Amino acid sequence: MQAIDNAKNYIELNLLESGREVCIPEKEIVFSQKTYHLFHYIVSGKGVFEINGKQYHLHKGMIFYIPPQSDAKYAPDRDDPWTYEWLGFDGSTIENYLIRADISKNNPIFIDKEGTLRKYFDEINNELNDVSYLNIVCLGLAYELFGQILKMNGGINNEFTSSESYIVMAKQFIDNNFQFDVKVEDAANSIGITTNYLANIFQKSVHYSPKQYLINVRMTRAKLLLKTEL
Repeated sequence: MQAIDNAKNYIELNLLESGREVCIPEKEIVFSQKTYHLFHYIVSGKGVFEINGKQYHLHKGMIFYIPPQSDAKYAPDRDDPWTYEWLGFDGSTIENYLIRADISKNNPIFIDKEGTLRKYFDEINNELNDVSYLNIVCLGLAYELFGQILKMNGGINNEFTSSESYIVMAKQFIDNNFQFDVKVEDAANSIGITTNYLANIFQKSVHYSPKQYLINVRMTRAKLLLKTEL
């Protein structure tokens, strides 16, 4: 039976994987696409990260972000190979956090100037090593991590644009009503906009449709129910 406090069992933010690696100079990784988001935090050393046709030379205290369904390559520096920790995550709140933090496929690097974020990756991996799964303690640390990133980037007090506000409200409607026979039209009506406009701003801002979001929430919830019944 799966533990009830497993951090995979939450809709707003859920954790899928975590780890730490000390890389050898010759190791190059051609990333296999994931269905979720990934942060890599560079603990020490240097390396190169490639995504979206761009190459980034990175060092200690930087986070590189890999979005879902993305191709990426990264390799340690030959003279000073990096050590990094990573965290795989997803959830209905993630798009909002990333927008406010200004982290995206086109802007995938976040600099931790003071080195304050490393402790969250350390503590998540330490907890994982102790209990053998990502639990609610890890989830709490992940929320703190995002809170610190938003604080450092000024994202906590940033106001949404009108389209971002509509997306947030539509997602909240879906999150609260997905178990009923609701449609995208109902979400649009609840916030006073047309279905076509809602679909357009979803595609422009988050690159998927509100219908896809509704389906994903229902599938995620169904998977969680199956897991808790095993």
